[in-house]
Amino acid sequence: MRPRQRARRSRGFTLLEMLVTLVVVSLVAGVLGQALFQLARIERLLEGGQLSSMADAVRANWVRSAIEFLLPGEEGSSERLVGSERELEGLSADVPMLPAPGLAKLHLRLEFDAAAGATQLQLLDTSASQGQAGEPVVLLSWPGREGRFRYLDDAGVWHENWPLPLKSSASGLPRAILLETGLPALPAVVAATRASPVPMLSRRQVETL
Repeated sequence: MRPRQRARRSRGFTLLEMLVTLVVVSLVAGVLGQALFQLARIERLLEGGQLSSMADAVRANWVRSAIEFLLPGEEGSSERLVGSERELEGLSADVPMLPAPGLAKLHLRLEFDAAAGATQLQLLDTSASQGQAGEPVVLLSWPGREGRFRYLDDAGVWHENWPLPLKSSASGLPRAILLETGLPALPAVVAATRASPVPMLSRRQVETL
């Protein structure tokens, strides 16, 4: 009895067992193949610009927050906001920097890179005055020369420079700052300065910019 049992145990798979095994293997291979296909599809979507658009939105939020937390600064001091169409400099309580945002000089500049044929929104190193200036950080970039800052006074008028010759703000800050970009998904970044006593822009006012 025992030799026969050992002989039976030493036999190979039956036809039914092999068929079941092949079916299981084919099912697993089909599931893995579908998963690989989905991964490849996701990679193509990300390469197509969706990931880049998400990163641009995050950086735009950094810029918006830094502008919203601009501080008036004392009149005539270096901390007072000074802005033009292509550059903005002032003291902010929420500058995007590592390891965490904090109080520092906010210096943004729109710079055209002729080699790349693109305009860059750069965050300049605020330690430049100590002789330790580093490379500017590129927050946003888009093809062409399009892009500018604009400043809204308390009367609701947009200007290309700040401050104005005549006092046009109770706090010394514009009511809002607009950054026009060349990004199709993000053509404009509007930030209302929180230190201003004037209420924030309404949705209708933003839509009419």
